[in-house]
Amino acid sequence: MPETSFEKAYPLARRAAQVRAIAAVASGRARAADREDLEQEALLRIWQALPRYDPSKGSLGTFIERVAESRFRSLLRSRRHSVTIEPLDGMRPASADGIPMVEFRTDFERLLRLVGGPERRLASLLTVHSASEAGRILGVARSTVYRRIERLRAALLAAGYGPSGCPGGKR
Repeated sequence: MPETSFEKAYPLARRAAQVRAIAAVASGRARAADREDLEQEALLRIWQALPRYDPSKGSLGTFIERVAESRFRSLLRSRRHSVTIEPLDGMRPASADGIPMVEFRTDFERLLRLVGGPERRLASLLTVHSASEAGRILGVARSTVYRRIERLRAALLAAGYGPSGCPGGKR
């Protein structure tokens, strides 16, 4: 079976993923904030499937369309049955003796004063949710969540907070 390069397949794959993601958002089956994530998932699945492409069975375009369609069907089916995530704002977790979590919470709240609104809300969510879950709660793409995490890290490092191995980092 001849090797198909991703460079050759990429324009077809990108178009197939974009069209399906836009259609999913337009039909209400996905949120606009999830469009880029859906496209990325489809492109990844197409890339993984390329070694199985056999030109004797059909064109590259048809193969990519089938893989993209299958992936979108699966993604949208899994999102239809997703669990609703309840925000846990205001809850104060405690350890067995109660003291370490109180100290952590005090330090954490002090650090949150150093950052602005969107980063502050994200930091609070990340104490109990994954980055993907926080993105869904905030209604933003995963890439936006990771950009905000980078800004959070930069602000905390600038304030002197960081891993103990960092010069000037506080423990």
